Amino acid sequence: MRVAEQLRIWAGLQGFLSLAALVALVLFFLLATPFTSVQTQWMWLGPVNDWLSVFSAVPWIVAMIVLTLRINAGTGLWILTLLACLGVTALAVVTLLMLAGRASLQAQSVIAVVAMTVALAWGAVAAPAASRAAAIPPWLSFFAIGLLVAFILGAVLAGVGYLLHAGSSAQMPLYIVAATVGGLAWCAFPVWWLAVASTAR
Repeated sequence: MRVAEQLRIWAGLQGFLSLAALVALVLFFLLATPFTSVQTQWMWLGPVNDWLSVFSAVPWIVAMIVLTLRINAGTGLWILTLLACLGVTALAVVTLLMLAGRASLQAQSVIAVVAMTVALAWGAVAAPAASRAAAIPPWLSFFAIGLLVAFILGAVLAGVGYLLHAGSSAQMPLYIVAATVGGLAWCAFPVWWLAVASTAR
C-alpha cells in the first residue's frame, strides 16, 4: 500500500472519530445541560465523547507520522511530530484516568488545551511542507495556519479576560468571543483531517 493511501485511511479515521466525539460533546451540552439543571438521562453522552477521543488517539498519531513520512520531512518537523504525538498520548492517558476516577476534569482540560496547541502548531508547519511536496492542495496549508491563529487568538482573549477584575463589563464578552473563536478552531480540526483524507496524493 502506498504512503498516500495509508495517509488517506488514517486521516479519515482520525477525522471521523474526532468529529463524532465533537458531536457527542455538543449534544451533551445541549441535552444534558450540565451547567444548569442536569438532565441525567443524557449524561452518558459525556463518557461517549471521552471514549471516542481516546479511540481517535491511535489514528491521529499514525496520520501525523505517515504525513511526515510522505513528505520526507527534516529533523525539525520530526521533532515537532514527536511532541505532537506525545501530547496526543498524554491526552488519551489522562482521559482514561478521568474515566476511571483517577484524574480530574480540570487536569484533562489543561492537557487537552496543551495537546491541541501543539497539534495545531504541527499542522501549521506540516501542511505547508506537504503542499510544497504536492502531497495535499495548497488551500489546506492556509486552513491549517488559520486554525492555529484562531486558537491562539482565542487563548489570548481568554487570558486578557482572566486578568480583568471580576465583574468587569468587558470580561464576559471577552470570554464569549474567546470561546467562539477557539471553539471554532477546535471543531474545524477534524474537518481539516477529513479534507486531507479526501485530497492526499
